[in-house]
Amino acid sequence: MPLRPLIFTAILPGLLMACAPAPDFPAGAAANAPFPKIVPVDQIQSQLPVQQGDDGISALAARAADLRTRAAAMRGTSVVDPATEGELQDALDPS
Repeated sequence: MPLRPLIFTAILPGLLMACAPAPDFPAGAAANAPFPKIVPVDQIQSQLPVQQGDDGISALAARAADLRTRAAAMRGTSVVDPATEGELQDALDPS
């Protein structure tokens, strides 16, 4: 068996793990604490307090109304001056 595959499969991972710091294990009462209990998500969500309020909805609605007003004002207006619009129409006419 060639030496290179042995180095990459056995020795190199061991050397890389040796470079990692040792984990911090708790001491005292925390060392003997029981594992956390796994519960369904519904039980966790039912314990959360329900926040009352509009969460900025009124500000968002005011901004949306302002944008609708600006869009209505922009409808029907040309983005180019009449001379340029005439040149564009002349360029589009097949002659």
